[in-house]
Amino acid sequence: MTKEKKARWLARQSQESLDRIRAVDAAAYRRRIEAETPAQSQARQERYAEAHHLVRNRQRIRDEAIHFIEAQVETHNCGPMNIIYQFRKSKNFAAERPSDGKFTSCCHKGKIKLEKSSDALSNDFLYPNFLLDLLTNPNNPDYKNFQANIRSYNSAVSFASM
Repeated sequence: MTKEKKARWLARQSQESLDRIRAVDAAAYRRRIEAETPAQSQARQERYAEAHHLVRNRQRIRDEAIHFIEAQVETHNCGPMNIIYQFRKSKNFAAERPSDGKFTSCCHKGKIKLEKSSDALSNDFLYPNFLLDLLTNPNNPDYKNFQANIRSYNSAVSFASM
């Protein structure tokens, strides 16, 4: 029975009927407990203790979330992004390097090979002309808008590529 159906069913029952149902359930529970072996009893008590512990932890986490003070959060710094990866020459944080030294986020440990190209400025990537124009030409009517919103555009495109 779903929670909603059970709630509607309970609402239709009289108090006398509910008391009878509770008494039958309690008697069945007592019989089950009396029939338990010591090992079953111990296991049940451990399950209940764990469930009680989880409920208390959830409440503590909720309380902490409600009383969260952002100024008390310690800032995390990954350090400089200065590790150059051998396959794609991508920059990475030292702390993110896997134990085998091969990063997976850019080329799946060198399994994906891309043709290396360069533009007139000797950058590793060749930009499409319209994008290069938006990046470098202040006379372009969309230059200011693009410069102001470049992070949003990059986030949207990077999310879409996943």
